[in-house]
Amino acid sequence: MTLPRRFLLASATTFAALIALAGPAFAHADATAKAAAAGRTDITISIEHGCNGNAVTGVRVSLPAGATAVTGSNADGWTSTVSATEISWSGGSIAATASGDFDFSLVLAQPAGETVTIPTIQTCTNNTEIAWIQAPSSDHSESSHPAPQFVVPANSTSASTSTTAAAVTSGPSTTARMATQSNAVTDEGSEASTAGRYVFIGVCAVIVIGAGALFLKYRKKPTNN
Repeated sequence: MTLPRRFLLASATTFAALIALAGPAFAHADATAKAAAAGRTDITISIEHGCNGNAVTGVRVSLPAGATAVTGSNADGWTSTVSATEISWSGGSIAATASGDFDFSLVLAQPAGETVTIPTIQTCTNNTEIAWIQAPSSDHSESSHPAPQFVVPANSTSASTSTTAAAVTSGPSTTARMATQSNAVTDEGSEASTAGRYVFIGVCAVIVIGAGALFLKYRKKPTNN
């Protein structure tokens, strides 16, 4: 195999490895909303991956202010629980490299067209978690752990509705923990993710330096006529 082909093959392999390493770091937890009957709104929270190789075992979502008639969808072994401040799921499991959707329905107090932020925390095995609770940056740059947002769809609010508020379970308040923060600190975010970024940058630097050194070493020297 010639040197150029070797170099191209090594570069392609390295690029694929970098994409695999970078994938989880750039994934998000997303929220989508659609209008339903009787002034209700159906929300889907999409979790894209586990916590640094650990399977997802729980999800907590902060409810929008004034939300009523909250009901969760229970599927694939998950059980939803509604409190005064959040809806959570437990009992199921999603592989670390897989994604999963969590659905719930509610009556919103916010008008159509308003952007609603719902801080979300996913818990995983080995006491790891990712808190998607960072507020949008003032300079519109990308947050490392942005809180999911959705725009209230038309016909999602109604002056009168036949639905009644769902029963809530008692328990300790988690409002402070789930509040949107400008600089979220989590088990995953403060330890694993930060370390992962440094490792990623270091790997990139080593590869670039190594590729340059190999190129200089093996490039053909110009012949003298």
